[in-house]
Amino acid sequence: MTTETLIVFLTFILALAHYLLPAVFLIPGNGLVALAGSRDSIVVPKSPVYERATRALVNFKETVPWAIGLLILVQVTGDANAATATGGWLYLLGRVAYLPLYLTGVPWLRTFAWVASIVGLCMVALQLL
Repeated sequence: MTTETLIVFLTFILALAHYLLPAVFLIPGNGLVALAGSRDSIVVPKSPVYERATRALVNFKETVPWAIGLLILVQVTGDANAATATGGWLYLLGRVAYLPLYLTGVPWLRTFAWVASIVGLCMVALQLL
């Protein structure tokens, strides 16, 4: 398995966490039975952490297609190298750090984690030139 493939796989695990986290906050007020149904009568909590988890998921959805696409593309084109591996790790680690920082409301470190992930994507993309 290449480093880039491993990063794509680990990004999938991170995606699962992003998708499951908002649902975890819905369980106490609604129960598992309500969540298993059509969710027509779900009560959405007025919780800052729930709202942050939802916004973090939206933010993740904005970058993950680019990350997966770039990491696969550098492998298909034969452009994968130490820079793409480093950029991929920077993306993944930045996104891993972003989630708890956002959930806890840490402003500047969260932004730094996001910027680090974008720099990582740029490092991967530059290898395609």
